[in-house]
Amino acid sequence: MNLDRYAPLISPTSEKELMRRRGAVQSALREQEVDCVLLYSSYLRASGAIRYFLDFPTAGTHALYGILPAEGQLSVFGHGHKGATTVPKSVAFDLELNYAYPFGITYPFTLRYIFDTVADYAKKKKFKNIGIYRRGLLPYEFVRCLADDVDGVTLTDVDEMIDPIMAAKSPEEIEYHKYAVELHDKIYAALPTIVRAGKREKDIANEIQKIATDFDCEGLNIMIGSGNPLAHHKHYFFQNRLIEEGDYIDLLVEVSGPGNYYGELSRMWKLGGDPSKEFLQLNEDSIKIQSILADAARPGVPASRLMEVLHAFQAERGYKLEDRFFGHGQGVDLVQRPLFDTKETMTLQENMFVSIHPALENDTIWAFNTDNYLITKDGAVRLNKTPQGIFVV
Repeated sequence: MNLDRYAPLISPTSEKELMRRRGAVQSALREQEVDCVLLYSSYLRASGAIRYFLDFPTAGTHALYGILPAEGQLSVFGHGHKGATTVPKSVAFDLELNYAYPFGITYPFTLRYIFDTVADYAKKKKFKNIGIYRRGLLPYEFVRCLADDVDGVTLTDVDEMIDPIMAAKSPEEIEYHKYAVELHDKIYAALPTIVRAGKREKDIANEIQKIATDFDCEGLNIMIGSGNPLAHHKHYFFQNRLIEEGDYIDLLVEVSGPGNYYGELSRMWKLGGDPSKEFLQLNEDSIKIQSILADAARPGVPASRLMEVLHAFQAERGYKLEDRFFGHGQGVDLVQRPLFDTKETMTLQENMFVSIHPALENDTIWAFNTDNYLITKDGAVRLNKTPQGIFVV
């Protein structure tokens, strides 16, 4: 993908692509006789509910609310100067309403200025069957102002309608993801120069974040954990251990490139000396099951089926059975469906962009390897070029 890093905006998503997404979702809404869908975003790692339809970074201090009707243009409501717009006009592509008011989600007395406008808009449009998308993120007041203030409203969950559309990537989206994968490979190629004993885990994470932002990455999540013999990646808040010679390290990079398209990549590390035979075997098995799972990830296969494949492998070799999920889709969200989980109802489709990261562990050690894959008719193809295996420095 050719990207001009010195353009006024480093954002690759074309208007044609945005219209494709809106059109596909609107067609599904009409088919199910849903009048509109409520959209909300305030968090960059899970910004897809709005970012998917409007290439604007909706994360920040203030939330952004959106309504996509089954017919017509997207409308957005959020913080801004009175009489101005909440989304800058330079990126406000094909919006019917671009309403701003100086409100804050932590200032209850300001909320009605947003939600009275939302309710008035819904009344004007005569919305009755209103779609609820990502109910775990939708704020109470956003839903309440419609359910209580607009007569005859019915609320309908539409996740099963929208998520499969979002999960299967267009040719343009695939190019964005391949670029994000290349960024991860470039970042990881630099890590042997900075991973050293005598640093806190957080010191390394900080250096990685600097590298990532130099590549214009928007979203950053660097997970690192060290120990001997057990190393398990952890959240930034907990990354304060001093790394010692002889330690093992679990180092996961999760960042998004321009347009907020995510990828992720991780490898296991050993500082000073050779890894133990037990750890070498564990990591080898981790890479092997990645390959087995990728081969099983074919169009038409229920995503939940892959957990059965992983559990069979783990049980046969005496490893702990996975009790979370071991992979997932990615897009303008760090984690999106399909989840590789026993409760996932989605069926795999061609052109899904997914992360596969099975964890293998016993009582004393852990191995975790992460790569991005594109699902094809012949299985999932690994896109990362970073060598598989243990990084020894």
